[in-house]
Amino acid sequence: MKAGLGSLRRMLWVMAVACALISGPHLAAQPPAGTCFAVTSSVAAPDRSDLQCAGAPTGYRGSVLWLRLPVPASQSRDASLAMHTTRFERMSVMFEYADTLGPRHTIGRGDFADSWHIGGQVAFRARGDQPATAVWLRIAGLEDYNLLSLRIVSAQAAQRQFELTAFAIGAALALLGIAALFNMGLAASMRRSFFLWHGGWAATVMVWGLVWSQAGLAVFPAAAGTASARLATVLACLAIMFATFATASALRDALPRWPLRLLGALGVLVLAAGVASGLPGVDIGQFAPVLMIGTLSSLALATACIAAGWRKGHGAARDLAISWAIPMVTLAMTQIVDLDAILWGGGDKVLMLYASALQVVCLTGFATVRLRALRMQRDRAVEIGKALAELAERDPLTGLLNRRGFLGKYAEAFGGGASRPVGLLLIDVDKFKAVNDEFGHQAGDEVLVTLGRRLASFEERFGCRVGRLGGEEFVLGVSGVADGGLVELAETVRSELAECDFGATAPGHRISVSIGVAQGAADRPFQALYRKADEALYAAKREGRNRVVCADRDIESDQAPVLQQVS
Repeated sequence: MKAGLGSLRRMLWVMAVACALISGPHLAAQPPAGTCFAVTSSVAAPDRSDLQCAGAPTGYRGSVLWLRLPVPASQSRDASLAMHTTRFERMSVMFEYADTLGPRHTIGRGDFADSWHIGGQVAFRARGDQPATAVWLRIAGLEDYNLLSLRIVSAQAAQRQFELTAFAIGAALALLGIAALFNMGLAASMRRSFFLWHGGWAATVMVWGLVWSQAGLAVFPAAAGTASARLATVLACLAIMFATFATASALRDALPRWPLRLLGALGVLVLAAGVASGLPGVDIGQFAPVLMIGTLSSLALATACIAAGWRKGHGAARDLAISWAIPMVTLAMTQIVDLDAILWGGGDKVLMLYASALQVVCLTGFATVRLRALRMQRDRAVEIGKALAELAERDPLTGLLNRRGFLGKYAEAFGGGASRPVGLLLIDVDKFKAVNDEFGHQAGDEVLVTLGRRLASFEERFGCRVGRLGGEEFVLGVSGVADGGLVELAETVRSELAECDFGATAPGHRISVSIGVAQGAADRPFQALYRKADEALYAAKREGRNRVVCADRDIESDQAPVLQQVS
């Protein structure tokens, strides 16, 4: 009980820290320093004197927002405006040259023309024949000013950054796609929910990367703008839900149900808020606090659950802690700090893609190692099971098949619907009791071992099956041998067993065997064949031992068999 309360206190402490971070200052994205703005209802550019250069614009949702960004003197002849696409209906960009505005470049929802670049950015380039002093933006239908991420760089640098961003995103998406397929394959073959949720996480992050990076616009250009931004938000929340489900599934054997159910519920809450914020006409700003609190709460609870599982020595918790550390920290930082200015303008999105790809590769690698260990344990268990089954069918003294094992191997080798001839030899050691009485039971056991070793050599030579039925009685089954051949085989067995050297075991005592032979067909009952061979064996004993007696081949008759003494 104390341990449970301690875990609860730790989880509450982590969540309290998360809430403290949420309540602290959030560094929202901001346009470059010196940016001035105006909010008008007209599409005509405002006068410079109407612009405000302090504070943040308000009331721009149903109006037109104008922005004027100064161009640094070092980039005036090779300026390029790069912008992360966000939620707006229409935007026009004009470069200012010596107090005159140049040509207008306009993009809108569903039509980014040639301005889009992989990495979730659009770019506009100055003419270059005269120095640009500023860039004017006219934005209609902007949802949130704080989501704007603008930067002015040289055109050459922008092109290099776009190429590097495209390469980096492509590599991350390829890793995520491979990992998603691998995990889905494991989920289908092993029927484990963890791989299903983890594969869903990888696949969702991959699709999110395709949507956010605008790579899909090459095929679906009409998805440009607000539709892609809303879909990306929903996909990001879906990925968070899959992550919580995967964590809960991996830890279900290590923790009580209630924290895992709470974790899954938080994931569903984040997805619900993401879907609501992605609906047409909805102000994402209203859902931003819910999304941030839900995301950080999910991270905090997941971290606490993983830590609690690791403290209990749960291997999956350790793997989760190592694999999820980077994406968890990255996701938390994206909710608190503005990272848009790094990684060629890709910022937090590129970081999240690579953190997710690294997490998927690490956790998939850990899972593969664990599965390999489990497979080796399973193979070892199968081998042990086979060995135990083999031992259960073997006589511990001679190593030959026991009664159960002989019946199984006989049916396997000679049974079935075929009518080919089969023969059965029942072999009994003559006057074996005298050996035990005169030389002791250990000597008797050595005699049986020697005879068993010689009988075992017949299996490869004659393609037969040999076993020990108990005591001093052995059995030999053979298929495809006709009458004369079967009797000849029995004589060979009798003579070779008589040639065994028992001088050190039973000096002065001659060991011989009596053999009863019966012949039938593979599709006939074994018990009937055995009964006839047993009758022939007793006949051999009555006739003086050390001989072969063959029963009549009609083994299904209820009459006494006709016995033929061979030797």
